[in-house]
Amino acid sequence: IQGTIRPHAIIILPNTSGMELLLTYEDEGIYIDIYGHFTKETVLQWGEMPASVAYLLQSNQVMGWGEKAIELRSVDTGNLEGVFMHKKAQKLKFLCERNDK
Repeated sequence: IQGTIRPHAIIILPNTSGMELLLTYEDEGIYIDIYGHFTKETVLQWGEMPASVAYLLQSNQVMGWGEKAIELRSVDTGNLEGVFMHKKAQKLKFLCERNDK
């Protein structure tokens, strides 16, 4: 990537004893170990550039808030699992889950 990179979140992957991470930045995410080696060939690719990203512990999903939609993706595979369309674009300071919501 040329120029500056806009990071979103570093997610410690479950069941890896803290050794594997999902790094989300710009409109994608990569799977690496703590030594910087790729652990999966899969790249998590958002449908649109998220303004905020959060890990949902209960459902093992990552949520990205974009201009037009909120995307839910599997942490394990990066596959799209749900989309919620919205009309008002705003940047959130914090994006998180609470009480399974």
